[in-house]
Amino acid sequence: MRLDAACAMATGKGRKECRDAVRKGFVTVDGAVVKKADTPVTRDNTVCLAGETLDLREHLYFMLHKPAGTVCTTEDTEESVLRLFPEKYRKRLFCVGRLDKDTTGLLLLTDDGDFDHRLMSPKHHAPKEYAVTLARPLSDTDCLTLEGGITLENGEKTQPCQVTKTGDASCRIVLREGKYHQVKRMLAAVSNRVTALHRCSVGGLPLDPLLAAGQYRELTPEEIALLSET
Repeated sequence: MRLDAACAMATGKGRKECRDAVRKGFVTVDGAVVKKADTPVTRDNTVCLAGETLDLREHLYFMLHKPAGTVCTTEDTEESVLRLFPEKYRKRLFCVGRLDKDTTGLLLLTDDGDFDHRLMSPKHHAPKEYAVTLARPLSDTDCLTLEGGITLENGEKTQPCQVTKTGDASCRIVLREGKYHQVKRMLAAVSNRVTALHRCSVGGLPLDPLLAAGQYRELTPEEIALLSET
């Protein structure tokens, strides 16, 4: 690709801004200053802008342990999950699906629209598992009602799901859809209330137990392949 296009892709800056940076001598390719914006480069080249090495990979894939109090938005706000990433990634990444502000757990971020579509499209039915803490115990009847599909307060019908009680007032729920505030609305429909919600896995990929809240890591090629085949 062209040098200015590579800089724009890696930084999220505009093509004109990158073209100007190249012409002013702020960009090096394999250690040498290059001032022609149309110079071809590949991912095998080491490209630096103002001394910072750029990531020329076509797509990025990250797993984040989302902490409570953060929001899934691409807007540059203090609460955005993107503030947990280096600035060079913030304009490239977006969230694959959303978690509520008070929901914790596995959140995937990428700049690959096809990857996002495969995981979030209803026709692919990628399973998402949640650990749920409740205000009151969940009865066996409640579990059967939820598993069979339930009508929400606005008349929407949920798809069948898996519900497993894990304690007096806790359970695990596996969904294959992603309606707005779905878990909370489902539990409200059986006269219960969610007090804590944590996403444990997406598409068979579990949250890395080594990641503390607020930490992230890149997905491995094997993990990307697993999610792409979901």
